[in-house]
Amino acid sequence: MMKDTEALDILRAQGFAVGTPDVHTGRVRVWIHDSDEAVDVEAGRELHELAEGKLTFADIRTRREDEAVVWPD
Repeated sequence: MMKDTEALDILRAQGFAVGTPDVHTGRVRVWIHDSDEAVDVEAGRELHELAEGKLTFADIRTRREDEAVVWPD
């Protein structure tokens, strides 16, 4: 099983700028190549799958949209 630090190293080796994992949210910010955009990636499985190429930034954005909470009036 890959460790989060290994996944972060893989992403850095692929040329991504990677932030420091936030212990409060369990996410780490990864900046998209040639862009000012970043995606907050969950530590663990999601981070590992992104590093392995099994998951894309578009996939993660879709997940975040699905997680959006709408508060009733």
